[in-house]
Amino acid sequence: ECTLTATLQTVHMRDIRKLDKMFSTSNEPSITVRQQAILVNCDPVRAVIMRDCCFVFLPDGTDSLIAHLKSNFKLHIADASAFEFAYNHTIYALEAILATICCIFSTQCKQVIPLGRPALEKMTKDESMSELESLRSIKNSMSVLESQLGGMRRLLMTLLENEADLHMMYLTKLCEDPKLAQDLFYIDTEDVESILELYLQEIYSSQTRVALMAQNIVNTESIVMLKLDSKRNFLLSVDLSLTLLGTLIAMPTFIVGAFGMNLNSHIQDTEYVFWVVFALCGLFILVGYVVVVKYLKQQGINMSWTY
Repeated sequence: ECTLTATLQTVHMRDIRKLDKMFSTSNEPSITVRQQAILVNCDPVRAVIMRDCCFVFLPDGTDSLIAHLKSNFKLHIADASAFEFAYNHTIYALEAILATICCIFSTQCKQVIPLGRPALEKMTKDESMSELESLRSIKNSMSVLESQLGGMRRLLMTLLENEADLHMMYLTKLCEDPKLAQDLFYIDTEDVESILELYLQEIYSSQTRVALMAQNIVNTESIVMLKLDSKRNFLLSVDLSLTLLGTLIAMPTFIVGAFGMNLNSHIQDTEYVFWVVFALCGLFILVGYVVVVKYLKQQGINMSWTY
């Protein structure tokens, strides 16, 4: 039979400093289990859960979360009391915080995703740069949300794999019977695992929705950029055609200009010379254009004006 012996670490000042954004080295969410305390750092909710109380810290401008926290605490603590889970009050306090965080993510998804769908529809019809910039702004918001969801998912998965922390979450049991700390496997962690797996699925569901919309935005951006590239190539083709015509016309223009000088060459007295020169100039332009276009086509450059 496998037994797990663990030394319960007390709360250190560095653990408290992790709850302060100014002293935190990263924005990665964390749940730290210490002796008779669970420290939750999941922006914007930061909390210290103990066996008989819970302290929640919220940043400025998040007063709307207070109502959600109160309702979730009342709901989950009432459930714990109704089912006579006397030892699980700390677990259900953690569940109330996780429920609030999932509610925050769900609200953000409901706000961001509906903005992306109309933008995608507009982009498929109108490739204007204003819509493209709007879509990029929405994409940035989704990237931030996806990063937060990914961090929360990694946190819950890591916590589920940490057997010692799962057993140490039962603060009341460990306080009433300290000998359990010497063999934590005597504590059944089925309920806390079920709670963490439940919210892990919710986080994964929200992350999938955001990732799908973000991928749709990336695909739409790629299609729009392909359309813009096609238009640019078409304009370059037209510009090249006009430049070629201008170059071919320049040479007959020189000849015409030479005949137009106030110099007497007596050529103008010869019959049909004007028509011969005019025909040769026109033929030169036509043949030169056809030859150059055919050569460029052989090189893989299409000079067609068809878009």
